[in-house]
Amino acid sequence: MYNTYDRPHRDLRELLERAEVTNELVTINGVDWNLEMGALTELIHHARPNPPAILFQRIPGFPKGFRVLSGAANSSQRLAITLGFPVPKTPMDVVRAYRNRMKVHTPLPPENVDEGPILQNIDRDDDVDVLKFPVPFLHEQDGGRYIGTDDLVIMH
Repeated sequence: MYNTYDRPHRDLRELLERAEVTNELVTINGVDWNLEMGALTELIHHARPNPPAILFQRIPGFPKGFRVLSGAANSSQRLAITLGFPVPKTPMDVVRAYRNRMKVHTPLPPENVDEGPILQNIDRDDDVDVLKFPVPFLHEQDGGRYIGTDDLVIMH
């Protein structure tokens, strides 16, 4: 049963654990970033109505621990887990829960820190290389490899 926790998840690792316990996550090892991740993601997401998120691990050519998460919030159940909402009966339950939370939500003010996990890995100037990460090339007709393709763009 998910969202029976007494606190929000601490980090992405704990969120992944919660998703795995609820069968909302499948882990696949040894998949290449070049078209294979995209192909497997499509196959899994078209195979059943409520597909799991996919965690790709042990990616060839990258250090151990480098992983790629696909479909993290593309189901109402996973979105509820992510946001700490009750188990939804319908996708609209997640929308209602979100609206209700935002009525009472108080944002945390930013806090400057001198040390912490956010400051452990910093590259600057010529040291910046986003392709040191297993950024996937998802589809043959894509213009390149994209980081952060899980987004929504609203245009007027």
